[in-house]
Amino acid sequence: MIKGITRIKGLGVYDNYTKPAGTSELGIKNLIYGWNYSGKTTLSRLFAQLESKKPNSDLAGCEFSFDTDNQPITEKNFEQSDLMVRVFNSDFIRDNLHFEGNSFSPILLLGKESEEAQKKIDHKSKRIIKSDEARKRIESQITTYTQAVSSAKTEAAKNIRQLLKIDPYTATQLNNDITAIGALDSQLLSENDLAYNLELALTPDSNKPSQVDRISASPSIVDIHKEAVTILAATPTFSNTIKHLEENLDIERWIETGLHIHSQEGTCEFCGNEITEIRLAQLRAHFSKDLADHKKKLEDLLQRVESTKIKFILPNVAELNTQFRDRYSIAAEPLSRAIDIFNQAVASLAEDVQLKLGAPRKPMVPKPLAQGLAEAIISNVEAINAVIDDNNTLANNFTTAKKESQNRVKYHYVQQFIDSQANLGYEGKKTRLRNREIRLQTFSTVLKDQVAVLQAQISKAQLGREKINERLSSILGSDAVQIAVINDPISNQERFKLVRKSGEIAKNLSDGERTAIAFSYFITKLQELRQSDFIRTVVYIDDPISSLDANHIFQVTAAIRAVFFKQDNENAPWTTTCKQIFISTHNFEFFNLLREIKPVSDKHGARLYIIKRISEKSSTFCDMPVSLARYQSEYHFLFDVVYRFHQAPDKMDHAILMLLPNAIRRFIELYTYSRLPGAINQTVDQRAEVLFGAERSKRILKIFHYFSHANTIDRLTGNNELIFNTEYAVRDLIDAITQTDKQHMDALISSIQR
Repeated sequence: MIKGITRIKGLGVYDNYTKPAGTSELGIKNLIYGWNYSGKTTLSRLFAQLESKKPNSDLAGCEFSFDTDNQPITEKNFEQSDLMVRVFNSDFIRDNLHFEGNSFSPILLLGKESEEAQKKIDHKSKRIIKSDEARKRIESQITTYTQAVSSAKTEAAKNIRQLLKIDPYTATQLNNDITAIGALDSQLLSENDLAYNLELALTPDSNKPSQVDRISASPSIVDIHKEAVTILAATPTFSNTIKHLEENLDIERWIETGLHIHSQEGTCEFCGNEITEIRLAQLRAHFSKDLADHKKKLEDLLQRVESTKIKFILPNVAELNTQFRDRYSIAAEPLSRAIDIFNQAVASLAEDVQLKLGAPRKPMVPKPLAQGLAEAIISNVEAINAVIDDNNTLANNFTTAKKESQNRVKYHYVQQFIDSQANLGYEGKKTRLRNREIRLQTFSTVLKDQVAVLQAQISKAQLGREKINERLSSILGSDAVQIAVINDPISNQERFKLVRKSGEIAKNLSDGERTAIAFSYFITKLQELRQSDFIRTVVYIDDPISSLDANHIFQVTAAIRAVFFKQDNENAPWTTTCKQIFISTHNFEFFNLLREIKPVSDKHGARLYIIKRISEKSSTFCDMPVSLARYQSEYHFLFDVVYRFHQAPDKMDHAILMLLPNAIRRFIELYTYSRLPGAINQTVDQRAEVLFGAERSKRILKIFHYFSHANTIDRLTGNNELIFNTEYAVRDLIDAITQTDKQHMDALISSIQR
C-alpha cells in the first residue's frame, strides 16, 4: 500500500515538490481535486510507470519517492517493485482504443460455463510454459557447449595454421578435415613419423634434396678360399733336388731369382767363381717346370685374393636430405665394421698364400673363413641403398611428397582435436540435450493442440464484449455505440471494433462517447485480473467524466461504486475490492458524488487532497483545505475564497492571491449563469454587464481576466497597481451582488459561516 508521496522533482509542474508538513497519510480511498493543468494527469503518469515497471521517456530524468508499507519506491528501484498498479488516464485511452474505426485488443473474460475448460487450459498452459522454459535452458546449455567447441576449433585451427604456415586455415577448414577423416582409421603418427613429416612439410623449396648415387659391392671370398685350400695343399713334382737348398729356403729363392741371369756357364757375378755347366744342370733340375707352374698358380692366386679386398667411398651424409641422415648414419655404421672384418679375412688368406709361395714343396691349409662375411656386407649395402632410394624418390617427387607430409601432420593434429573433444564429450552431451529438446517440443506441441481444442469451446472475448456493452448502455443510456467482436484475418485472433446500432463502423464519436467507451473498457479490463490479484491492486483513475453531462456523471459514479466498493449487508462496513484507489478530477460535482461513497474517513479510510499550482512551474499535492472539504459544491468553495479575501486584513497574503484570479472568474461565471440560465450563447462579460452594469462589470472582470491566464506570484507581485485594483474589484463584486441580490448574498455568507 502507498502511504505517501514524499518527493517529485523534475517532472512537469512538479519542479521540486516535497510533501508539505502535516499532510495526511494516504488511505485506501483517495480523492484528489484540482483544476485543469494543475498536475493531475502528470501524477497519474507517475503511477502508470509503477504499473509498467519500465522507464517512460516522457518521465526521463525525474526523481520521485513513494512511501509504502515496505521500503520506499523511487526512480532507482521501481522496476523491482512488487506493487500491482492499474491506471486510467489519457495515455491508457491512446494506447488501448481506436476511435477511427480500427480494431483493438479485446478484453478476455471467463464465463462460468467455461470455467472447467479454462482450468484445463490454464493447467496445460503452465505445463507448456514449463516445457518452453526447459527447452530454453537446454538451448542455453547447447549454446554453451557449441561455443566451447567453436572456441576450441578456432584455437586448434590457429595452432595448425601457425605450425604448418597454412593460410587460410580456419575453423571452417578444420570442420572439412574432421569430416574427411571421420570414416578413416586414426590418423595419429608416431613420434618419429610426426617429426619426419613435420620436417619435410616445413622444408623450403630452396632446400630441395639432390640425387645421391647408389653404392654397390660384390664381395666374393668363399670360392677363392676353396681354391686356395686346394692349391696350398698341392706340392710340385721334383726329379733331383738339392738338399742344401731345400733346407735353406732363402738361398733357394735367391738362386731361383738369379738363375735366369746365369743361364750359361761362366763367372758368377756375385762370388767371381766359375759356374760349370754341370752345376747349372743341377740347379735347373732342382727348379723344375712343375715347381715353376706351381708357383705361377700361387702368384696368380695371391693376386686374385688381394683383388677381393673391398675399397669404396660412401656418400657423405650431408649429401642426403636432413630427414634421411640419421637413418643413413645408422645403416652405414655396421657396413664399415663388416668391410673391415671381410678385408681382414682377405688379408689372412693372402698371408697364407704368401707363406705357400715361400715354401711351395710343403703342403699347407689356409685359416678357415668366418660365416656370413659377404652376406653382412650385402645386407648393409642394401640398407644404405634403401635410404638413398628414399632420398632420391623424395628428390624426384619433392613437391608431392612435401604436400603429403603436410597433410599427414595436419590430419595428425586434427585427429588429436577429435580425440580431445571426444574425451570432453561435448558432442555427446549436445546430442542427448537435443533429443530431450525434441521430446519437450513434441510434448509442448501435443499440449498446444489440446489447448486449441479447448479454446475453440469458449470465447472469452465475447464475454468481455458483453460486459463493456452493459456498462456503455448504463452510462450512455442507450446502445447507440457498442463493441463488436471480429476475427482479424491477419493474426487469426479475435479483436474488438466499435459499431453503431445499425452495424456500421462507429466513427466521428463525440467526446462524451469516447469517455464512456474508454472508462467502460478500463473497468471491464480490470476483471481480467484474478480475484486474488485484484485485491492486491492499486488503482488510479484520472478524470473519467470528461465531456459527460450530469446524468452520465451519476452513472460513472455508480459504476465506480459497484466495481471498487462493497458491503456484505446493509449493516456491514464498506470496504474496497482493490487494495487502494485514487481518483482525481477537476469536476466539483463529481468530486462531491465520490465523497459520498464509503468507506468514510477513518484511520485507513477515505482521504481528500488537492493539487494546485503555486507558481508557473510548480504545483503542490496536499490535504484539501477545510473550506473546500466542508462544502457540497464548487460554488460554495469559490465564494469562500472570494469572501475570505474580501474580509482579510492583509490583502497581500499570497496564499489567498494564488487562488483568487481563477476562483473569482469561475464564481462570476457560475453566478451570472445561474441568474441568466437561458443566455447560453452569451459570454460571462455579457451576462455580467446585464447584471452589474457596463462600467462596473468591466472594472470587475478586467483584472481577473488578466490574472487568471497566469496564476503566478511573479505576475501578481509585478504590478502593485493591479493588486490594489484586485481589492477594489472584489469589493465591487460583493457590493454589486449585495445591492442587486441581497437575499442571495446573505444566504452565501450564512452557508460559509456555519
